[in-house]
Parts: sequence; C-alpha cells; structure tokens
Amino acid sequence: MTPRLESARVADAMRHGILSCSADASLRDAARTMSLHHVHTIVITDPADGSPWGILSDSGLLSALLDEGNDERTLREVADRDLSTISASEPLAAAAELMRDRGIAHVLVRDPESGRPTGMLSTLDVAGILAWGEA
Repeated sequence: MTPRLESARVADAMRHGILSCSADASLRDAARTMSLHHVHTIVITDPADGSPWGILSDSGLLSALLDEGNDERTLREVADRDLSTISASEPLAAAAELMRDRGIAHVLVRDPESGRPTGMLSTLDVAGILAWGEA
C-alpha cells in the first residue's frame, strides 16, 4: 500500500537508477538520452570518475540550444552545477520543500548509509504519492 504524503519517505516515491551523460557529451547526446527514456532531467557525470558533476533539465537543454543554436556544445558548457541531493530516508515532505524552495523539479537521491547516488525524485513522483497514498 502506498503511504500518505505525511508519512512517506523519499524512498517511497523515488525512481531507482540514474540516467546520465558525461560532461564531455553534446547537447544532442543529452537530447537523445532524454527522448529515448522519456525523462525531463539527466545527471551530468565527471568523465574522469563518473561521479555526479551537474544536472541538465529539458528546459535547460532548450535554453542552451536556443541561446547558441549549436547542438554540439558540450554539457560541461551548459549543465547546472548546483546539484541538489537528498537521502532516501528523509521525509518526502522535506524533499518537496527543498524542491519548492530552490525552484527545481528534480533531486538526486542518495543512499542513507553509503551516500552513493541511487535514483531521482521529481515533483511528479511527489504528486503520485499525494494522488494514491492511502496508508
């Protein structure tokens, strides 16, 4: 049974796994990844070690494309380096407040024990808990 928003944790709503592109990839590469997987945001990784380096939303991708008109620019040039994170064990309401306060729609979720990235949480995921939560 899906928990109600008041008692839900980030882990109850998050999507496991992370879609990403290297910071050296192009806008076109990012667009292909987003389109192929029907997602609005991808994590940009450091080419040296694969660690999270930034984030790129669909609106950020469009802005970069329209500002310069060059789909071969690298993600290093256009990604947002302010990558918000939250632990999977945190209350879902805390994640919703974080997204509201920062004006963002996606948060990278980290494992509460290891601190390693494990998934993403979007505003739509929060809406799903609000819509279907019963417990």
